[in-house]
Amino acid sequence: MAAAPPASLRVEPQRARPVTSVLDKVETFALFAFAASVSLSIAGAHISLGLLTLCMAAQSAWRMAQRAEGKTQLVTENWQLKTGFEWPLLAFVTVALISTALSELPLASLRNLRHLLTILGAYTVAFSLRRRPEWRKPLLWTFIGVATIAAIWGLAEYALGLSRKVQSTQGTTMTWGALCVMFLSFTLQMALAAPSRRERWLARLQFLPQIFAMFFSLVRGAYVGFASSIIYLLKPYWSNSKEPFSGRRLLLQRIFPVLLLLVIITTLISPQTVQQRFAAIFDLKAGSTQVRLIQWKHALAIAADHPFFGVGWRDLQAVLRQYAAPDPNISESITKDVFSIGHFHSNYFTILVCFGAAGLLAFAWLMIAVWRALGVAIKNTPDESNRLIILAGRAALLGFLVAGLFDWTFGDAEVVTMLWFVIGMGLATPVGGQTTEMRTS
Repeated sequence: MAAAPPASLRVEPQRARPVTSVLDKVETFALFAFAASVSLSIAGAHISLGLLTLCMAAQSAWRMAQRAEGKTQLVTENWQLKTGFEWPLLAFVTVALISTALSELPLASLRNLRHLLTILGAYTVAFSLRRRPEWRKPLLWTFIGVATIAAIWGLAEYALGLSRKVQSTQGTTMTWGALCVMFLSFTLQMALAAPSRRERWLARLQFLPQIFAMFFSLVRGAYVGFASSIIYLLKPYWSNSKEPFSGRRLLLQRIFPVLLLLVIITTLISPQTVQQRFAAIFDLKAGSTQVRLIQWKHALAIAADHPFFGVGWRDLQAVLRQYAAPDPNISESITKDVFSIGHFHSNYFTILVCFGAAGLLAFAWLMIAVWRALGVAIKNTPDESNRLIILAGRAALLGFLVAGLFDWTFGDAEVVTMLWFVIGMGLATPVGGQTTEMRTS
C-alpha cells in the first residue's frame, strides 16, 4: 500500500471564493459576448473586450496576491500571459510612438494608435482559454454560428434589393469581405476535419451561406485571401495515400469539385457582377486596380522623403495632394478615388508611409512572430481537435496577410479585432507548454 505524501506536499481541495466566483461568471459572459459580437458589432466587440481585459487584470492581481501570501495550490489552470511575440510587439509600438512624435499631426496619429489596443484580444482570449480549456469548443461554435447568422442577414438584404453588395452589418463591403476570410477559415477547417461526423456536417451547412456572402461582397482581396487560406488548409490532404477518399484522392474527388461547384453556382446566380470581379483580379486596367497602382507609386515617393519613421498614422489624403496633382489624362472616377481616400489600399504601402521602413520591418517581424507562436502551439497541443483550431487560426492569419496586399485591413477596427480574437483562440495552448504550481504552505 502506497505511503501517504508528506503533509507539506499534500494538496487540499481548492475552495471557491465569492470574489473569484463572480469574476469567473463575468469573464465567461464577456468571452462569449466577444465571440458573438465580433462578426456583428464593433461596439459590442470592444465593450466585451474591455470587460474581458478588466477580468484578466483582476484575476492576475488576485493570483499575485495569493502567491505573495504563500497560498498558491497545485492547479490545472494555467495563468501564463506570454504569447511569444512580445518583443516584436514592443518594437512595433515603439516605432509607432516615434512616428507619432515626429509627425506633423501628432495628436491625430496618437488617436489612431488606439487601434493597437485591439491586440488585447489575443491576450485575453488566450488567457481565459488556458485557464478554462473546456470553453474552447463552445466558443468556437459560438463564433462560427453568429458569423453564419451575419452572413444570412447580408444575403437576405442582397436578395431583397436592399444592397448592391453583401456587407451584412458592416459599414463597407471591404470590411465584411475581410471578416469572411477569417471566419470561413474556421468553418472550412471544421467542415473538413471536425472530430465527429455531426460537427463536420454542421460546419458544411454553415459554410454555404458564408461562402456565398463572401462571393457577393465582390471584394477581390477577400477572394485572393481566402484562396490562400484554402491552400494552407488543404495542404495536409496532398498525400500519396491509396486508401479511398483519403489524401490526394479526397482532395481531387471531393474537395476541389465542391469548391468549383460553389464558384459556378455563384456566377450563374449573378453572372455579371461576380464574373467581372473575378476577371478584374487579373486585369491591370480595371478602374480599382488603376487606383491602387497610382496610389502605390505616390506612396513610394512619400516614403522616399520620410524613409525611417514615416509621416505618422494620419489621414493620407492631404499628404498625397502635397506630392501629386490630379492627372488630366486619367478618368475622373479614378482621380476621385485616388485623391479622396485617406489610405493606400494596402497594409504594406500604408504602413510604409505612416511608420516608414522601420515600421514596416517591425510589422513584418510581428506577423512572423505570431505565425511562429501558432506553430509552437501546434507542437504543444496533443489533442487533435485543438490542433484543428490552431491550424484554422494560422489559415485566417495567412488570409488576412494576403488580402492586406490590396486593402488597408490593418487600419479597420472590425477586422483587426477579429484577427486578434482568432489568434487568441489559437494561442490557448501556452507557448512554453503546461505548467503547474505547488502550494508552499
